[in-house]
Amino acid sequence: MIQVLRYLSPVTVVDESRNAGSKLSVEMLNNLNPAFIMELTATPRSSSNIISYVDARELKKENMVKLPVVVFNRNSRQTVIQDAIQLRGNIEKQALTEQAAGGKYIRPIVLFQAQPKINEGSDTFDKIKSLLIEMGIPQEQIAVKTSKADDIGNTDLMSPSCEIRYIITVNALKEGWDCPFAYILASLANKTSKVDVEQILGRILRQPYVCQHSAPLLNTSYVLTCSNDFCFALDSIVAGLTSLASAKGITVLQKNVP
Repeated sequence: MIQVLRYLSPVTVVDESRNAGSKLSVEMLNNLNPAFIMELTATPRSSSNIISYVDARELKKENMVKLPVVVFNRNSRQTVIQDAIQLRGNIEKQALTEQAAGGKYIRPIVLFQAQPKINEGSDTFDKIKSLLIEMGIPQEQIAVKTSKADDIGNTDLMSPSCEIRYIITVNALKEGWDCPFAYILASLANKTSKVDVEQILGRILRQPYVCQHSAPLLNTSYVLTCSNDFCFALDSIVAGLTSLASAKGITVLQKNVP
């Protein structure tokens, strides 16, 4: 098969191409004898030859993304969790009001980014789940999605019969997954990589039903964190979106609350 492909000199499309930079990956691509390699990624490497770029303005114009992005920096992980629950409740109230007035069904979801188990003090996914249950969140509203646990499976998260309102992950949803109902990213992880932060932020940007909603809360993405390192990485992303905002008319809000 590889010889047939080599003979055809195929045009090769590499999705999430930032993951195809290893020596073995490059060797494999060369072995295909490609006539042309087209990379698709939201986080191109510095060595990438970018020939086409879709900016936030175009995505917002087509109602594909929830903008602005509102960022809250809290002073404790407990506050991040509490505020995420309260904010989600406020958004759902607005969604129910809009639905009663003839709008579409929306069930806002919080995406919690937990820490890997480094030590006993780490905010792992099981600790966050236990804390949510202690706070009165019904267990059927909580789902865990990690490399070892998958409570989502083939669940249709946009179905009115689905109860899930909180999803806890570590890195499993970093790329290749999105749900339009995911409105809030509550990160308890101490991420320092801009690429990692960009990837997890992208999970909450997709706009439900690809249309503008009458309530501003339903057209907005929210990030809560208490990590200075995460915020530092996020700052550069927000700065980039803000640069687009000044040039293209898109608003990005950032609130650092001590």
